[in-house]
Amino acid sequence: MSEESLNLESGVDRFLTSIPAGYYTIGTVKGLKSLLENPQTLLVDVREPSEYKSGYIPNAINIPLQTLAQNLTQIPHDRPVVLYCSSGYRSGMGVMTLHLLGYENVQGFPPSFVGWQAAGEAIDTLPAGITSR
Repeated sequence: MSEESLNLESGVDRFLTSIPAGYYTIGTVKGLKSLLENPQTLLVDVREPSEYKSGYIPNAINIPLQTLAQNLTQIPHDRPVVLYCSSGYRSGMGVMTLHLLGYENVQGFPPSFVGWQAAGEAIDTLPAGITSR
């Protein structure tokens, strides 16, 4: 293994082992609602546009996971940011990606859109003919 590979592996290992349990997550609908009381919080839906169009948590913007790196200008460094998807998998990948890119203000919502809906919370949908907010 090359020295460069070892350095990268070592750096990733240090990053992953430094994460406190539960630090980058909001584990309950109540917790997310509390955080969203702060108007500075940015809620980002990292699902695909077709998923977002069919229903999303109110006030969320859509930045699909695969486009995060191309949309960093939409993600502030100085305000709370919460990512969610349909099951928690993509939002977890997005949170780790943004943390590796230097964001310290990003958390995921693992209960996800499904958890939000299951709790009976309101969802928004896009009007016909509109593809994004």
